[in-house]
Amino acid sequence: MSPLRRTSLLFLIILCCAFSAGKRADVKIVTCLGDSITYGARLEDPDADSYPAQLQNMLGDEYRVLNMGVGGATLLRKGKPTVWAQLDKVEQSQPDHVIISLGTNDTCGEGTCGDRKCWEYRESFLADYLDLIEGLQSLPSSPQIWLCAPSPMVLETPGLKPERVAGLNIRKPRLQKLIGLIKLAAKESEVGFIDLNTPLDHHPELFTVEDGVHPNLAGYQAIALIVYDAITKQ
Repeated sequence: MSPLRRTSLLFLIILCCAFSAGKRADVKIVTCLGDSITYGARLEDPDADSYPAQLQNMLGDEYRVLNMGVGGATLLRKGKPTVWAQLDKVEQSQPDHVIISLGTNDTCGEGTCGDRKCWEYRESFLADYLDLIEGLQSLPSSPQIWLCAPSPMVLETPGLKPERVAGLNIRKPRLQKLIGLIKLAAKESEVGFIDLNTPLDHHPELFTVEDGVHPNLAGYQAIALIVYDAITKQ
């Protein structure tokens, strides 16, 4: 290769690297961690209508929103599946913001949700959450972290079967206890807190009929808007 061609090739490589670095600096990565409610369960098209997808539309091209919601995911390390299995993916995403909405599945156990065991390990919830936050804070991208109070269990939702109501009557107070711990974790770690619970509670029109836990399209839009406001109006 001639010296001239070698110099030209080197220039192109430097130019491409500079472009890539500039692009990364211009686009903020928002990584959404959570369970099926983050994933977009009960929707016909989660890729288009989940709360992370709707959040992407609201934020525009200056942001890239990643949906890392996993159905059934728990905050607890001992839960199956657990959010801890997602941490390598989170690090690879180089997030500027991490939105965490977990706790709904951690209310399962002791006679609810079949044979799932989560509530049995509730004493570990706060310590596990603090460890998770510490791990995220140590990422090279130094993301801003937001802990969400999970969306509510709405017993007024039409079509709930008696056994569903009975289970949610047990789990809803448990969720409130976990929300208290989530607030404490946010305060101790000095990270952001987003309340997805209070604004949506007692609004059955925002939840899937015969379900009462997973939002419908309007409910996911409401969640996206709340998160949008938190990120853009800090």
